Amino acid sequence: MSLYHQFKQAEKILFALDDKDKKKIINICQEIRSAEIELQKKSGKFMRRCLERCNGMCCRNVQLDLIINQFDFLYIMTIRPDLKPKILECLKKEKPFFPMDCVFLKNGKGPCIFPSDARPEVCLVTFCDDTGPVRKEIGKVKRKFFKLTWSVFLMRVKHFLNVSKT
Repeated sequence: MSLYHQFKQAEKILFALDDKDKKKIINICQEIRSAEIELQKKSGKFMRRCLERCNGMCCRNVQLDLIINQFDFLYIMTIRPDLKPKILECLKKEKPFFPMDCVFLKNGKGPCIFPSDARPEVCLVTFCDDTGPVRKEIGKVKRKFFKLTWSVFLMRVKHFLNVSKT
């Protein structure tokens, strides 16, 4: 599934939320953001290595749709709705189904267009080093994204059941 399609799915989810569900999603996204900030603080050594030694090797020649999904876009658009035009501009460069460098690298080289406290899950929790010292923080980010995914799923089920009753 292309990133553009994933992005559109996230937009659809946001559009369909009632006020109560939207507030819940905002709260979960704020929890994710806090967990990401905590991970960033503790993983400074790993991030420096990524920037200085690896030069973003993990952003090159990848299957982007396996790394970034609709819940990443949902999170980013909830936390940083101002990034939507930049995201759409970058998605124009996408070549679905083929490995390529990440379309979200500025000028095709980097740095990433996403700020450090509003990045896709995989981009933030993946390091090419022993992550033992930050395993707890990585786990927290992953659990918060899982919470977002399940909350959206349950909201969809609730909506479906309410529609079926009428």
